[in-house]
Amino acid sequence: MRLKLEINNTDKSPVKRAFIKKVVLKTLEKSGYFELAEKSLSLSFAWVTEMEMRRINKLYRKKDKATDVLSFCEYEDPSELKRSLEAELFLGELVLCYNYIKESVANSTQETDMQKELARIIAHGVLHLLGFSHGKKMFVIQDAVSVEVGAC
Repeated sequence: MRLKLEINNTDKSPVKRAFIKKVVLKTLEKSGYFELAEKSLSLSFAWVTEMEMRRINKLYRKKDKATDVLSFCEYEDPSELKRSLEAELFLGELVLCYNYIKESVANSTQETDMQKELARIIAHGVLHLLGFSHGKKMFVIQDAVSVEVGAC
């Protein structure tokens, strides 16, 4: 599988491209989307400020607050993604807010590692791009990715 990442870092997030790529590849591996193994995939990442995240969240989800990640899927129906005959696929865009994530980790009542939390949130967004909804299967995958990649 070839993976192309477009990263727009308007908030000057310190997260490295190699880390993002590692999380995305591990998430794809664990997702069960084996049909994608022979494809060239691309994703867009945007790191934005809390103010920008709040604006986007209000616009698209009618929630007037910042959040950690928003996913904008290219494919409304995940079965289209699995059945696609295209050699190159654009999965969609993830919009992330590094400062929101950092504050959440700092304010957590549990001991949380920033790298593991970033891996969990990126995996969460990628799984949404693949059509996963919130549920046990999604949470098990994102937590496994967080442990494996966050420990590196």
